[in-house]
Amino acid sequence: MENKVSINNNSVEFSGITREYTEAIAELIWNGFDAGASKIDLVFDTNEIDFIPSIEIIDNGSGINLHSLQQTFGSFLDSLKRGKDQRSSYVRGKKGKGRFSFIAFAQSAVWNTTYIDEETGNYYNYDVSINASNKDYYYDENRTIDELKQTGTRLKLINLFGVTAYSFSSEAFINYLKHEFGWFLLLNSKHQYQLCINGTPIRYEDSLADHQIFHREIADASTSRFNFTITFVRWNEKIGDKFYYYFLDNSKKEVFKQLTSFNNNAINFYHSVYIESDYFDNFNFSDTDASENLFGSNPQSPIFKQLIKELQKIVASKQKEFVRDEAAVELIKRLELTNSLPAFGLSQEGEEVKQQLLNFVKELYCIQPRIFKGLNEVQEKMILALISQQLNNEESLISLVEQIIPLADEERTQLKSLFN
Repeated sequence: MENKVSINNNSVEFSGITREYTEAIAELIWNGFDAGASKIDLVFDTNEIDFIPSIEIIDNGSGINLHSLQQTFGSFLDSLKRGKDQRSSYVRGKKGKGRFSFIAFAQSAVWNTTYIDEETGNYYNYDVSINASNKDYYYDENRTIDELKQTGTRLKLINLFGVTAYSFSSEAFINYLKHEFGWFLLLNSKHQYQLCINGTPIRYEDSLADHQIFHREIADASTSRFNFTITFVRWNEKIGDKFYYYFLDNSKKEVFKQLTSFNNNAINFYHSVYIESDYFDNFNFSDTDASENLFGSNPQSPIFKQLIKELQKIVASKQKEFVRDEAAVELIKRLELTNSLPAFGLSQEGEEVKQQLLNFVKELYCIQPRIFKGLNEVQEKMILALISQQLNNEESLISLVEQIIPLADEERTQLKSLFN
C-alpha cells in the first residue's frame, strides 16, 4: 500500500539529515532502543573484495504498530516520541528524522516488523519500505499473522554506496559505537543490553578510565531511611550524552536523569553517575512544589536534596583527583613547553621556588580548572609571574586568589598547607 509522507522530497533532502554513515547507523540503532529493544545486531556478509550489497539492523523491540504507522512514517519532522517525557535516556529521536538517515549510504530501506495488537492479542508482521529516490512515499505490504510470537524489527538497507565491510568492522567504527552507546549499555548492563556486530557484542569496558562504587544511607525527619548504590564512571573520551546523574529504581530501570554540575568545565572530565535505590520506585520527578510532599519521593524532598549534595561531593572529589593526577600534569607540561613559566635559574633555591609554584598552580587548577581557560600566551605569563612574585607572602597570595575565585574553607586550608 502506497502512503504519502507529510513533507516533500526536497524538504527531506534539506532537513539536516546526516550524510555520515556512522551517524546514520547510530540514529537507526537509537530507533531500536527507543522501541524498547535490549539487543541490537548489525549483520552483514562480505566477499573477497570487501564488498557488501546490504546490511541489516535487527532488534528485539516492540515493533512498529500498524495503527500508528502514519504518525511514525508519514509525519516527517514529527514523531510519536515527541510527546514522551524526555527526562530519561530511553527516547532519543524527537523529530522523526531517524528513519530517513539511511539515505547517507543506501538507496533503499525495508523494515520487516512484528508487533502485538493489544485488542486482539495477535502478533502481526508486515514490511515498510522507502526508496531514497522517492522519499515522498513509503509502502506497507505483506501483512500476515506471525506464529513465532516475537516482536522486533529487522531493517535491511540495500544498494549501499560509499561503504565497505571494513566501514562496519574497523576499529574506528567500533570505537565510535563505544563512545556513542557505552554509557547507555552500562546504564542498562543489569538488564543485559547488547549492541552487536555479526553477533559479537561491543565491549565498552576499555572506555572506562575510572569506575568506583559508593554506598550511602540517607534519612529524613520522618525517620524514613533509604540506601543508595552510587556508581561513578569516568570515560576515556567524550561520550554520546551530556554528563548526567542517572536515577534507577529497584528493578535497575532508569526513571529520571539530571545534569551534573560539572558539564561546563574546561577539562576533559567525561563522566556519568548511576544511582540505584528503591527510593526511585515511585519517584515523581514532575512534583516541583517546594511547600508540599516534602517527605515523598520527589525532587523537593529532603532525602533527594541530601542525595544531590552527596553526589556533588563524590563528583567534585573525583574531578580533583583527575585534575591532580592527570589534567594538571598535562597543564604543567604545556606551560613548560610554551615557556610560560618564569625563569628561576639553575640553582637549588631556584628549583625549590619553581616546584613551589608548580604545586600551587596544580592545586589552583584542581579548585577551578577554568582559571587557565581561554588565556593567550601573554595573559598566562602575567598570571604565573604574579603568583611567583607572591609566593613568599602567603596571605597576600591567597587574598589575590579569592578576588578571582571563591574558596571553600577546605580549599583555603589546602592552599595554605603548600607553604608549610
